[in-house]
Amino acid sequence: MLNHDEDRLHKFIWNALTVMLPDDCVAWSNENRRNGVREGARRKARGCIAGVPDMEFHYRGRAMCVELKAEKGRLSPEQKALHARLKAAGTPVAVCRSLDDVTAFLTAQGVALRGRIAA
Repeated sequence: MLNHDEDRLHKFIWNALTVMLPDDCVAWSNENRRNGVREGARRKARGCIAGVPDMEFHYRGRAMCVELKAEKGRLSPEQKALHARLKAAGTPVAVCRSLDDVTAFLTAQGVALRGRIAA
């Protein structure tokens, strides 16, 4: 089921955040895996765009995005371009490789996390 390092990282971080995020923080995970030309065309017709970050957080009127990457993972050209557009629109975006990276980013953005999770 979770055959990729990024999938395992994503699941671990998501599970930790379900305990750590305050009740007034709304978060979700985006599924961006490529599923072929036909599915890509269907998504594009619905307004889906390439490069959307893996996680989105809404907290006290602010949006924040996190792109998760495994140790050696790199951003695609589409991710780089969309991250730049999001930042220009005033949305903080971080590329994170660990739970510590994510919690440091969210804390820096003013999200009041509940406790810490040891890896």
